[in-house]
Amino acid sequence: MIKIIDYKAVDMTKEESDYHDALVKEFTYGEYQGKNQFHDIFDVDNDGCISFIRPSLKKEVGWAVIVFLQNLMLNQRIRRMERKIEEFLNDNKRLDD
Repeated sequence: MIKIIDYKAVDMTKEESDYHDALVKEFTYGEYQGKNQFHDIFDVDNDGCISFIRPSLKKEVGWAVIVFLQNLMLNQRIRRMERKIEEFLNDNKRLDD
């Protein structure tokens, strides 16, 4: 599924999306919005996969947010590799038939 985070289309599973929502809720207090934890600290490619994570030098970012983004980036890349392998195997199977 695609979820918009900080105006970026990010590819994630429902579980990852739910955890993102929990983090936003956890970091929301008073006037501060938890979604601001994710502002301008990562980039995505055209497929919605995180390509770069950069903790802000101007504001504090929770470790839970950084760890979540790192895990999400790894999960996205593993899913991408699994899709490529599946495509490769399916292409080879068609050639064998």
